[in-house]
Amino acid sequence: MPTWTRRRDADARSVGVVSTASVEPLPFVTFADYLALDNAADVRNEWVAGRVYAMSGGSERHGLMNGLIFSALADGARAAGCRPFQEGRRLRAGLVSYYPDVMVVCGPAGDDQFETDASLVIEVLSPSTRDVDRREKATGYATLASLRQYVLVDPDRARIEVAELTGDGLRWTAHGPGSVVFTPYGDLHVDALYAAVDAVATRQTE
Repeated sequence: MPTWTRRRDADARSVGVVSTASVEPLPFVTFADYLALDNAADVRNEWVAGRVYAMSGGSERHGLMNGLIFSALADGARAAGCRPFQEGRRLRAGLVSYYPDVMVVCGPAGDDQFETDASLVIEVLSPSTRDVDRREKATGYATLASLRQYVLVDPDRARIEVAELTGDGLRWTAHGPGSVVFTPYGDLHVDALYAAVDAVATRQTE
């Protein structure tokens, strides 16, 4: 892989701000060059304000939670005439481009390589990216006029955070045991979701 990418640090990073660690600053990369790099790479990469970052792999529980959420919402999304995606599709929001864990898009694709108008975006948290998901990605996704909900799911404990776009920005609500998260494409029952993960995962919910 070219040397103009690196993995994210575990610390939080705002849109357009690169790490201050003792490494060479990353060069600016156009979105077109990022697409070419990412398509040729053996790992997926994110594009943040002209900088490219290699993505890390997820845990067992992360992957199981991701798959269960997609399965719970995919049929409802298709019934609404929308297109559900899991992990492998880019979403560009202004100066950033990510691979959401789950997203739903309700308009036709404007480009074969990426989407620009998701209505629902779901990220399953990881220890190294949870602050990025809460701040950097939330800031980027909030620029999407099409966005109805941005959802953060903790795979290790029963907690789901939902942000809805309002005139004043994102409004967050938290959901724990016994709660139901309502989305336009189906409901996520917190207890049932985490029980389904626990039924097959090596490590149980904290």
